[in-house]
Amino acid sequence: MEKAGNHHANESSETHVHKSDDHENKQHSDESEQKLHSSTPDSESSEQSLVQVMEAVDDFIKALSAEKDPLREIPPAVEPFPERVDSLVSKMESSGLGRDETEDSVFIDAVNRISKSVMRLRELKLDSTPVSSWLNRASSVQHRAVSLLDEEFRHLLDRSREEKKKNINDGNNSDHNNSSTNESDRCVLQDQEEEEEESFPDFPPESIATLKKIAGAMISAGYEAECCMSYEMSRRHAFKEELSEVGFEGINVEDVQRISWESLEGEIASWISIVRRCSTVLFPGELSLCNAVFPDQDHASIRKRLFTGLVSAVTIRFLDFSGAVVLTKRSSEKLFKFLDMYETLRDLIPAVEQSDSDLIQEIKLAQTRLGEAAVTIFGELEKSIKSDNGRTPVPSGAVHPLTRYTMNYLKYACEYKETLDQVFQHYESNQTDNKPEPETKPKQQQREDDEEYKVSAFARQMIRVMELLDANLEIKSKLYRDPSLRYIFLMNNGRYILQKIKGSIEIRDLMGQSWTRKRSTELRQYHKSYQRETWGKVLQCMNQEGLQVNGKVSKPVLKERFKIFNTMFDEIHKTQSTWIVSDEQMQSELRVSISALVIPAYRSFFGRYKQHLDSGKQTDKYVKYQPEDIESFIDDLFDGNPTSMARKRN
Repeated sequence: MEKAGNHHANESSETHVHKSDDHENKQHSDESEQKLHSSTPDSESSEQSLVQVMEAVDDFIKALSAEKDPLREIPPAVEPFPERVDSLVSKMESSGLGRDETEDSVFIDAVNRISKSVMRLRELKLDSTPVSSWLNRASSVQHRAVSLLDEEFRHLLDRSREEKKKNINDGNNSDHNNSSTNESDRCVLQDQEEEEEESFPDFPPESIATLKKIAGAMISAGYEAECCMSYEMSRRHAFKEELSEVGFEGINVEDVQRISWESLEGEIASWISIVRRCSTVLFPGELSLCNAVFPDQDHASIRKRLFTGLVSAVTIRFLDFSGAVVLTKRSSEKLFKFLDMYETLRDLIPAVEQSDSDLIQEIKLAQTRLGEAAVTIFGELEKSIKSDNGRTPVPSGAVHPLTRYTMNYLKYACEYKETLDQVFQHYESNQTDNKPEPETKPKQQQREDDEEYKVSAFARQMIRVMELLDANLEIKSKLYRDPSLRYIFLMNNGRYILQKIKGSIEIRDLMGQSWTRKRSTELRQYHKSYQRETWGKVLQCMNQEGLQVNGKVSKPVLKERFKIFNTMFDEIHKTQSTWIVSDEQMQSELRVSISALVIPAYRSFFGRYKQHLDSGKQTDKYVKYQPEDIESFIDDLFDGNPTSMARKRN
C-alpha cells in the first residue's frame, strides 16, 4: 500500500505540476487545499505541499515500525496531515467518488496513510500529550473519511439496482405504448433481455474499480465489518429484487402439502427455472462481483464469507421447497419432476462451490433425498406390475394397457438414464453397505458375452421391470381359453415391446443386443405355436391318408374331408377376423405365412380330388371355397372386423 500510495501521489504531483507550468503560486496554502484536485493553476503549491506531507507520512510510518526510543512528538512535516486529509474529505463530500480517477487515487492514498498512522500509534500506546493530541485529531478525521467511503460504497452498489429499476419501468411504459408489437419484435426483445441477464450484475468497469479501492481502504483502516455489512445488505436487496422479478416470492413451502399435483407441477417448473437461473447467471455473477471488489489474496476469507452469506439465504429456501416436495405422496407420474429437481440441484453445486462446505453438503443431502424418492417411485412401477392381476382378458388379444403404460414410462425414464443410473448407483452402494456380500445377478452373467451391453445400475432395474412385465403377460395370456388367441396376445405384446425398444436408442443401449435377439426369437416361437394350434388340424383334413379304400378314392370320406375343412375354415375366419394384430408388419407376416402354409396344400387337395365328386349341386354343396377364395379370406384375418365374410358373401 505504501508503494502504491507513493506512486499515485507522484503521478498526481506530476500531473498538477505539468498543468501549472505557466502559472504562479498566488494563494495561501490553506486556500489551495480547498481547491485540491481542481484543474485551476492555483492548486500547484498546495498539491506540492500535500505530496510532500504524504511523503513525510510515509517516512513517519516507517520510522514508527523501526522506532527504538519512545516517540515524544509528531514530526513538523507530519503535523498538518490530519487537516489536509480533512480538507480532502470536505472536497470529496461535495464532488463524490467515481468522477475523477486521479482525485479518487489521491484521496484513497491519503486515507490509507492516515489509517496506517492511527493504527500504528494505537499499537505503540505512547504516553505523550502531543502524540495523543495528534492521534485524536487523526482518528477523528479517519472516522469521517471512512464514513464517507462507506456512504460512497453503498451508493455505488445501489446505483446499479436503481438504474435497472428505471430501465424496467421505461420498458414497461414502452410495452404499454406499443401493445401492437408483432411476434418478431417480441423475439428481438426477448433476445435483448437474455443478453441483459448474462451481464448480471451490471456494473460499469469504472464503478468496479472505485468499489475495489474503497473496500481496500476501509479494510486497511480496520473497518472490515462495516464494509462487509454494507456490501452484504446492498447485494441482498439487489438479489431479492432480481428473484422477485422471476416469481421467487410466489413459491410458498407451506402450500406444497395442500395443493393438487397439477398445481404443484407448475410450482416445481417455476422453482426449476429460478434455480437454474441462479446456477447459470445470478450466482456466478455475484461471485464475479465479489472477486472483483475484494481481489486481494488477504481477502479470500472475506470473499468466501460474503458469497456464502448471500447464496445461503436463497439456497436454503430452494432446499426447503425441494424437501417439502419430497414429503408429498409418492406416485409414478411424479418421477420425472423429481428427476428434474435432482438434476437442477446437481447443476447448482458447481455454482456455489466457492461457498462454505456446509452449504454444499446441504444441497447434496437434499439431492440425495430426491434420489431416494425417485428410487421409491420407480419401485412403485414394479409394484403396479406385480399387482395388476385383473381376471378379464383384453378383447381380441390386443396390446394390454399395462404393456403400453410400462413401455411408455420406461421410454420417458430412459431420457434420464444418466441421472437414474447415478441415483441407483448411490442406492445400491448404500444397500451394499448393509450387506456382507452382494448377490450375483444371474441376468448379468447371461449378458457377459454381449459387448454392447453396458452394465449399469439403471440397466439392471430396467431388466427387472421387463422380467416382471413378461411374467405378468404370461399369466394374462392364460386367461384366454383359445390357445391360438393366447399366442396372438403374446405376439401383440411382445411385438409392441420390441418395437418400443428398437425405436429408442436409450432403451436399446441399456437392454443390449442379446436381449433384443432373445426377444425376437420368442416372437418367432409364438408365431410357430399359433400356426400349429390354429392350422395344424386344418392341414390334417387335406392329408391323403384314409381317403382310399381298396385302392379307390372313397367319396363319403372325401365329402367329409371337404365338409370338415369348410367348417373349420369358417370358424377360424369368423373368429380370427375379430382378433386384432395392430402392428401392420406383423399382421402382414402372419397372413403371408398362413397363405404359404394353407393355400398350396388346399390348391393341391382341391385339384386332385374335386374330380371325384359328382358335378353340379353336389360339388357346390361340398366344395365351398375355390383356392383364390382362401387367399382372399385369409386377408380378412386380424382386422378386428367380424362382418367381413358376410359382406363378401353378399
